[in-house]
This record gives sequence, C-alpha cells and structure tokens, in this order.
Amino acid sequence: MERPFDVDLLDDHDPFEITDQLPHLFKHGRLGVSDIVEVWQNRPLFYPARPPAHWIMVAEVNGDVLAVPLAPSKSGDSTRCRPIGCYEAPRYLTAQYMEDR
Repeated sequence: MERPFDVDLLDDHDPFEITDQLPHLFKHGRLGVSDIVEVWQNRPLFYPARPPAHWIMVAEVNGDVLAVPLAPSKSGDSTRCRPIGCYEAPRYLTAQYMEDR
C-alpha cells in the first residue's frame, strides 16, 4: 500500500469528497452523510486501515461509536478524503477507542 495520506492536512470545514460512492457508503439505513460529518466534528481518533482505506475515523455520536473508513481523494486534493463507509464500530474498535480517548 502507498503511504497513508496525512489526516492533519484535511480541511477543517469541508474534508470530504463524496461523489459516485454515495450509494455504497451506508450498510445501515439509519446512517447518512450527516453522521459522517458528526464523526468529524466530535474529535475523532484515526486508526490505520486495510486497503482501499488508509484510515478509520472513529468517534462517539449520540451514544454510538461510529467508524468511517477513509481513502485518499480521487482528485489528488490533499485537503480532502473519500469516506468509503459508515457503520457502528465493532466491539474491538469501540474498546480501543474508549481506551484511547
């Protein structure tokens, strides 16, 4: 895998490039783009991911720990990234997040 993109370069206000992947983002009907934004706004922690994602962004939103795998921007813009999913974090990741925060 290429070197992971630098999450510190992401735009504070508009870091997400969401285009043709929108229908594939959500495995749970109750989650949407607004949840991805809330994860971003709730002081997320970042964990290394398996390709095609570089990072998993994790934060607690309304009592649930959510995970958002992030891939680099297709446009090459280092201030943006592509969320490629949004789901409730598995137990091991929830436990790690709770310990790390």
